[in-house]
Amino acid sequence: MTRLAARAPWWLIVLALGLVAVGVFVVGSPDAQTTLRVLRRGLRVTITVTLASFGLALVLGVIAGLGRVSRHRWVRELATLYVELIRGIPMLVVLLWFGFGFAPWFVTAARDIVLGWADGGARLFGLVPWLAAVVEPCSRPSRCLSMEWRGILGLAFGYGAYVAEIVRAGVQAVGRGQSEAAQSLGMNRRQSLQFVILPQALQLALPPLGNDFIALLKDSSLISVLSVADVVYVASQHVSQSLRTMQVYSLMAAVYLVLTLVLSFGVRWIESRAAWTRTVRAA
Repeated sequence: MTRLAARAPWWLIVLALGLVAVGVFVVGSPDAQTTLRVLRRGLRVTITVTLASFGLALVLGVIAGLGRVSRHRWVRELATLYVELIRGIPMLVVLLWFGFGFAPWFVTAARDIVLGWADGGARLFGLVPWLAAVVEPCSRPSRCLSMEWRGILGLAFGYGAYVAEIVRAGVQAVGRGQSEAAQSLGMNRRQSLQFVILPQALQLALPPLGNDFIALLKDSSLISVLSVADVVYVASQHVSQSLRTMQVYSLMAAVYLVLTLVLSFGVRWIESRAAWTRTVRAA
């Protein structure tokens, strides 16, 4: 019993007791139940933004990460420029730049270009008239690209730089002998990278990728500056109406804590499964 008590995760027990206390408080307080219903409306947006942003960041990060180890200098330099530039800018600034700067400019410029092609009679296998019909309503950028999607793209663009460094480190951590063995089997560089190096690199990168996913969940709260109705935004609106600052923000913190704990245990489970798979293959 003493040994079991010594090995018990006391931090987890304390957190569990705290969450139970919050649950008891919510059950006994109609005001807290109202607050929780309000936060639940923003929870869907938070989860959607997190999943979509991380999916896009993963794609962008893999491309940039492979560019970082490319043999072509111009590809390597472009990927390095992207990574170093974005990692040196706060995520809030990236979101503001995307939401109020780049996205409106890009939508307007793309609309003008496509409509100019259509007015000039260009068809491009029928694509130009179709694109012109799509972008015609985009006289206001908000009609074609919502603030929610601007936040998703901004987070994906920002976190893609961090994912790129993880992928680069994973590729470089795979032994050189793996590439040589693949080439000895008749694979070219692209095939060895696709079927041998990259799967192992992504497996090695699972722990830091999981940490980035959790960090992205918390940083998704920054999209509230774009007036996206996530948990933080609806909580702030509810505070201005109810004036229950301590209650609302405490429950908001509890919601984020539960989400991060669930993701942390999920990441640990995936890591243990990946480690078990590597052990079985090695045996």
